[in-house]
Amino acid sequence: MDVELAILAGRIDALLAQASGARSIAERRHALDALARGLLLADPGAVDRASLDAARALRVDPSTVAAASAPRPPHAVDAPLVAEGASLVRQVLVTYDPVGRASDGLLGVTARRWCALAIEQAARDAPAPREPSAHRLVPAQPAALAHARIDGPSLGAATYLSAVALFSSRRVAPDLVVTGAVQGEAVLGVGEVARKVEAAAARGARLLVPAADLAAARAHASAQGLPLTIVGAATTGELRALALEEGPRAAAPEQRLADAKRQFGGGWDGYRWPSIRESLTRLSATLPEGRVELRVEALTRLGGAVRHLGDPAGSLRWLAEARALADSDLGRRGVPDGPLSYLWLQTAMTHRQLGAFGEAARAARRASQVARRARLRRELIKALGCEGLVAMSRGQVDRAIARYEESLAVELELDPERTARTRAYLIEAQGAAGRAEEVARHFEAARAELAGAPADAAERAWVHTSHAGALLALGRPADALATLSGEAIGACLEDAPLPGLTARRHLGRALCGVGETRRGFEVLAASPLVHGRALEPHLSFLAHLNVLVEAEARLAAGAWGPDIAGRARVALERVPRHDAVQALLGRALARFARSLDGRPSRRALATLLARCERVR
Repeated sequence: MDVELAILAGRIDALLAQASGARSIAERRHALDALARGLLLADPGAVDRASLDAARALRVDPSTVAAASAPRPPHAVDAPLVAEGASLVRQVLVTYDPVGRASDGLLGVTARRWCALAIEQAARDAPAPREPSAHRLVPAQPAALAHARIDGPSLGAATYLSAVALFSSRRVAPDLVVTGAVQGEAVLGVGEVARKVEAAAARGARLLVPAADLAAARAHASAQGLPLTIVGAATTGELRALALEEGPRAAAPEQRLADAKRQFGGGWDGYRWPSIRESLTRLSATLPEGRVELRVEALTRLGGAVRHLGDPAGSLRWLAEARALADSDLGRRGVPDGPLSYLWLQTAMTHRQLGAFGEAARAARRASQVARRARLRRELIKALGCEGLVAMSRGQVDRAIARYEESLAVELELDPERTARTRAYLIEAQGAAGRAEEVARHFEAARAELAGAPADAAERAWVHTSHAGALLALGRPADALATLSGEAIGACLEDAPLPGLTARRHLGRALCGVGETRRGFEVLAASPLVHGRALEPHLSFLAHLNVLVEAEARLAAGAWGPDIAGRARVALERVPRHDAVQALLGRALARFARSLDGRPSRRALATLLARCERVR
């Protein structure tokens, strides 16, 4: 099977077979790259456990395997598509999209109109908690179908079923492929039935077609010797009866939000942000209208997830939706200060990633003010930490230290055995300020705290990574190398994008600083391979930022060549292009890019790297 077709069709079995059978080194590398791309573009829940285990055994990087392990959304529908000349089956689903950020580029004008009609009909049959027009049909894995265009009415039945499942908290049968047009309560016939039969048979699933196409579909399956179960529906009621299953009993709204918050807290564990975004979008679409405090919290976390996926402009739109809800009459009566402080904190972090540092500082101060006014000490700890991060981005190191120290003081009162992360921020800031004694004091305090929590490897990795950054700022690469030699750091270099990418950056610089330049170059150069494939834009930027650090180290060592020049050009393409970030980085970025045609400018690259650090 052609590699690109296998990736488009989500045929991980074919890609695994090719990788397992590769003989030469070059053939194996090409096959493993194709397998990794296929896993990244697979539909959620479509890759079985055995295939994931086989990919691990072939040494596909862990972040790629984790990205392919996302659960199937309950309202996803498998739909047969004819795209780029191939017949295939991919998941589609209806998503809540009041801010206009969902990617429905798959659909042509006619398909979009028929899908909108199907959503309206679904809202009549299963009343929508939110406005039906704020929903649209999208691919469950948009990047897989980025260059495909589907038109016509045949996605109407899939759209209808996904919308009803979403609105009524039911589940679409996962072993069913659905095609058909919906007009009112009627299910109408569609074209390309023979090819859709073949696609469903290749998928090994049942096929649901319009009743008008049932005889033709069965005849084609019989003529081709395809062992395929095919059923037909003439009405939307029959669609529901054949395709929808009762999901688990819906939990109370408070419990659903609590579950979402737990998921959000583990977003960096295997890079789960795409599935977290989907579940938060689904939650935001279905929480009761009157539970405005829960809706604001869900929308705020959705904005945070979208930011982590590299779309801070989209994040800001979701956060604006949350603020509008909080500022409504119902919101002013029903939203407590805790969610409001968190909303301002997320707004600050989004403005920071956009490079709008003034807006970020104002939002961070607002978060602290709300938390202080309401005597919410846990929220105040986070808000003060956010103020510190924004101050560091603005180059206000002393202000950042003051905010971190105030946050630590509150934390020592409230939870004195959980201060390691705050101390990590302080370690980094004190290193930037040149205060070696303070760096050592906070590092020893954090180490002593974590010695009693042996399972907390993530916190240990953050502390050691921050310590290494501080030591490098103090001009002590050998000591930085020593602090990066622990077991927790070794694991995060391979498995955790954060702080793994930062740890790699510090490790590469430390190795170069002690004369082990070849090893340093290798650690930095591997960043996009270890963590960059599976990641959305912002973390891809961080992975390629390490390549620019490698470029700086090679220039300093006199080890420049065509290979690093080419990889530096690729890395420059990953630098964010948001308006404020462009204003911050644009001149240095353009100057260094121009210099790559001749003698690379170390000064322009150093300026670019310093500014990239402010928005990372």
